[in-house]
Amino acid sequence: MLPCLQLSRRMYDVALPLFYRDIKVVQERLAAEGPNFQLLRSIDSNPSLAPLIRTLDLTGFLNSGRPWLVPRTLLLFLRLRSLHLQLGEMKKLSDQAIQKIFFGMPDLETLTIADTCPKTHPTYLSDVLRTMESVGPDTFSNIRSLTCRSNSDFIQLWNLADRVSFVDTDIFSNVLPRFPKLQALDLAYTSVNPQSLLAINPDAKLQFLRITNCQDNDTSMLAHFLATHTAVKNSLVVFDATGVRFTQQDTTTILDGFPPTLRSLNLSSSNMTANHVPQLQKLCRHLEELSVGHGLTMDQVEASIMGPNFEFDFSTTRRSLHDARTSKDALGHELTLGPMRDAIATCNLRRRLASVSPMNRHTNTYRSRIRYLNLSSMDEEDQGRITNSVLLGKHSKPLELIVIPNVSTEDYHILQKLCGGCGWRDKWMNGMVWVERG
Repeated sequence: MLPCLQLSRRMYDVALPLFYRDIKVVQERLAAEGPNFQLLRSIDSNPSLAPLIRTLDLTGFLNSGRPWLVPRTLLLFLRLRSLHLQLGEMKKLSDQAIQKIFFGMPDLETLTIADTCPKTHPTYLSDVLRTMESVGPDTFSNIRSLTCRSNSDFIQLWNLADRVSFVDTDIFSNVLPRFPKLQALDLAYTSVNPQSLLAINPDAKLQFLRITNCQDNDTSMLAHFLATHTAVKNSLVVFDATGVRFTQQDTTTILDGFPPTLRSLNLSSSNMTANHVPQLQKLCRHLEELSVGHGLTMDQVEASIMGPNFEFDFSTTRRSLHDARTSKDALGHELTLGPMRDAIATCNLRRRLASVSPMNRHTNTYRSRIRYLNLSSMDEEDQGRITNSVLLGKHSKPLELIVIPNVSTEDYHILQKLCGGCGWRDKWMNGMVWVERG
């Protein structure tokens, strides 16, 4: 892009808005002679450049020694649409500057407050949000996407409770009504609770909601929020509740309440039973991504994805390969019986796939639309039964990817031999196992 700026005046006029449109500061610290400092300093000295910037990402650095530069520069970004700030740096801003970010940038649609520093105090987010309470009650924000997130790498190093951003219930309850245009809300690893979520502006139409590992949640009230609140019951597209332990009754309530707009659902920490299969079958008609909860068997997952459109044989005994290998190893004939066992597994899988037949050959109206299936919450034995599952057949299309991270080593070895023969590829990375349709 730099050569284009130097080529001609005409190319300069064309390339300059593209050069400044999306700015991301990647250096860790804002050194006095570094390119990041020079960039912000140039904008500060030449305000005509600021309106060219649409996206500004300042989450990658820690401002040291020049606390005046970032606040003064932010006031120049009148046409900014997307802003990403470090929570620790945002805490250093004045109340007026924070209020300017929330209410004084008419074009701002996306705001990300990232907590990626391990030394950030848990109350910083509360302090930042509290500045909005002094603004008049009739003042509303145009922000459509609000994210308050932590870095998962730091969370793994620290105790989860120590890394949660604690916010008083009344603060969230006072803040969330100020976003009538909200469409995406990410409050992962915060202390938001259902009472606060119920305070979301009723004019908001949430399409994305992520409450991963939110602490001290009343799951029954959360289920009530999902089933009744106008901000989610008719518009939700993506819902991620990883780490939220819904009871069986709560799971029933929320599965019944999800709208047909839903495309991605993560209930991997919830409790599920066979009673939820009919609800999952209904949801799979429009879902594209599904992470199931604890308690389901492979038979029940198959019924959720492929029923009631297909008939297939459930009577085939599907012993865990782990158990089979253990008993054979005890006889000391692994070299002889290993290939024989693999051949038997291949024959069993082919027999099951051949047993699948459509219940109605003239309609695909109610077929599953699932493309991504995460089975990480199932126990190891049931994950291992993927080696004999009808999900590996052509009738499960458009299913393209199945995540089975806890599959045993024995089951994974046999899976490697089976995948090629039924049109799938096995993948392994950092202990995570999944299969992709070839």
